[in-house]
Amino acid sequence: MKADSVKIINDKICLTSPALANILGIDRRTIQGWSESGCPKEARGWWSIKDVLAWRGLVNPGGLKTEDQVEETSLNHKKLKYEAELKKQKAEAAAFENAIARGDYIPKAEVTNELKRFFVVLKRSMLGYSRRIATEVSPYVDSTIARRIEKMITDLTLDALQQLSIDGVYRAPKNKRKDGTHYD
Repeated sequence: MKADSVKIINDKICLTSPALANILGIDRRTIQGWSESGCPKEARGWWSIKDVLAWRGLVNPGGLKTEDQVEETSLNHKKLKYEAELKKQKAEAAAFENAIARGDYIPKAEVTNELKRFFVVLKRSMLGYSRRIATEVSPYVDSTIARRIEKMITDLTLDALQQLSIDGVYRAPKNKRKDGTHYD
């Protein structure tokens, strides 16, 4: 600490803002915040060490706190902190309950049942279009080719449904046609 960082003002040992921040191990912006919150200072940029420590609750008006007083203050701070956290949690729980009452959230069982119903309808619809396509192309192609088209579309549809039903990455098996070529 530099000699020009310390000054006696009104019979009090005072430090500059950077020196005080250095000694207390805090950022200078913290001291600015303290100033806005009413931390006493002797002059612009000059802080009485004793007054700052008293304002922060680290010393008594008569001098330094005893170890028991420091421990009691620490416990009181912890108690206040946890009480504040408890109140915050209770407020969040109440807000969540209100959101449920307003209908912002849907019960898990209701969502699950609706999704199951949706996927059953999807499966039936997807498996039905292979027959529909085969019926539509049958006047233009041989019946064997129409059945082969229907089977190929059904197989591809089942692969797609299988992929939807698993976690992770699905790797479709390589299906070979009778002539040795792949569907893919």
